[in-house]
Amino acid sequence: MFDTHCHLQDKRIFARVGDVVAAANRADVTRMLCCGCSAADWGEVAQVGEAYGDDGVVCAYGVHPFYAESVDPNGSDWMNELSKRLADDPSAAVGEIGLDRAVNPRNDDKQAAIFIRQLKIAERYQRPVSIHCRKAFGMMLSILRDNGGLKFGGAVHSYGGPPDLVDELVKLGCYISFSGSILIPNNKRAAASLKKVPADKLLMETDSPDMLPRGATGQFNEPANLLPILNKVAEILEESPQKIAELTHENGCRLYRLKSY
Repeated sequence: MFDTHCHLQDKRIFARVGDVVAAANRADVTRMLCCGCSAADWGEVAQVGEAYGDDGVVCAYGVHPFYAESVDPNGSDWMNELSKRLADDPSAAVGEIGLDRAVNPRNDDKQAAIFIRQLKIAERYQRPVSIHCRKAFGMMLSILRDNGGLKFGGAVHSYGGPPDLVDELVKLGCYISFSGSILIPNNKRAAASLKKVPADKLLMETDSPDMLPRGATGQFNEPANLLPILNKVAEILEESPQKIAELTHENGCRLYRLKSY
């Protein structure tokens, strides 16, 4: 399985990241995309990638909208650092980036400017992106349209938007990823959205250490908890878990340009 969005550098699990990765591998999670949130944690993302790349960890670097208030959209420091990270790691993606209209304080224009800057950097280095979007799908669609879509692909992570947006997002170059939210009882919108996703654009994730799935043990989420998400996706799509595991693994490897094994 491929956990296409997690945060192994997060301080809540970083101290035991070796055990977290080992547990993931034992649970047949053989790929994990470790997404940065700001320049302050990109060093830890790189450390995890260097230490556990042979165990399936792939790096992504980006400024999450939660941290937009602390970033100058026109500042050269963070953009130069992001560019250097991508230049130094040809396998790295750009993420977690995006828009969030539920944060407080919130500056939509600043979030949009930072998001656009990062889309341009991803395009310059021909990298896929991992996108966060909460209560901002109209704005995100407008930006992606104006940008000409995602020329090198990307994932809308932990998709929570309406089913009727899936087709347009796919046309703009997006894969659609589902997290533990799909396990929430009577989450009819997530199930309807899932059924709209073309088979070759479907992904799964844990968003560790957040979003601990229902029924999972432990204080924080981990990539090893991808299995119940897989089982629910398979149930909704009326497919075998093995087929969904193989399909989403292949999709993730195609998007992030990795060898499938």
